[in-house]
Amino acid sequence: MRKKFYPKILFPGIKVAFIIGFVLLFFQASKVFFIKMSLNFDFGFFLAALFFILFSGYFVFHLSYFFSFYFKYLVIEDKNLTIFELNKFKFKKKTLDEILGYSKSEVYFGKYSWKSKSIVIYFKNGETAELVKVFLSNFDTLEEELKRKKIKYLGFEDYQTGWFYRQYKFNKNRK
Repeated sequence: MRKKFYPKILFPGIKVAFIIGFVLLFFQASKVFFIKMSLNFDFGFFLAALFFILFSGYFVFHLSYFFSFYFKYLVIEDKNLTIFELNKFKFKKKTLDEILGYSKSEVYFGKYSWKSKSIVIYFKNGETAELVKVFLSNFDTLEEELKRKKIKYLGFEDYQTGWFYRQYKFNKNRK
């Protein structure tokens, strides 16, 4: 039996709308900047425009990275598990025997402002896949499906941040 878990559209759609809006705002501001700078040079305007361009570029990068990191598509079949990860732009197909287990966790967005439930799937080769409730449809049935396939539950893990990526508690290749 094949069970599909599609990405949710609303929350990522809002992020894409903001990304498009900021890109359009960036191009409009750049056009105004070059027109004004070609007429006469004003150092104050130059600094303000440079700050705005850097800020909007960072904001677009942050929204795009956040969107692509958590956007996942999951298919659980009789013997296989397939995950499409947008940030790597590839399908990861593993057999159920290659799965070490899964844990439940929570992901924090911001310091303490908002959190969402997540399931972290650990593979025997040291890879992990984190699936977040706000980005995945049928999230509540995912744990039931993993139990039905007799995948080991490793326990609950707290959210621990590393320098660039999250640190996972049950990863056997963890340093």
